Amino acid sequence: MFTTYNTLIAKNKKTSRLEQLIEWCGGDKPEEFDGLIMLDECHKAKTVDLDEKGDAKVGKQGSSTQTAAAVVELQKRLPRARVVYCSATSVTEPKNLGFMGRLGMWGAGTEFPSGFNQFLQHIHRLG
Repeated sequence: MFTTYNTLIAKNKKTSRLEQLIEWCGGDKPEEFDGLIMLDECHKAKTVDLDEKGDAKVGKQGSSTQTAAAVVELQKRLPRARVVYCSATSVTEPKNLGFMGRLGMWGAGTEFPSGFNQFLQHIHRLG
């Protein structure tokens, strides 16, 4: 399956393309999908603002773009999927790492179990 970021955030009257993609990948058991998700030009998802649960905050709650929110949601809904992040320009600031949850640098079993915001605070303290 190949899709663009614009298609990923598209919606029609019944459902979103994101929901259709998750349905295609896992049917009624998306948590069992263990295929590959390759995010080419992933810098398009770098504008992300995460809450304490790791969900993208959008609208009045935060400043995440629709693309960033969809990329974060896709990874959360397909927890066993392998993810490859591809971009020459994805991280110009540490906060741009937020959508890259599969790097294994924050979350359960890491030095930053509370998530990305804990990781980001630590990076800022280091200067």
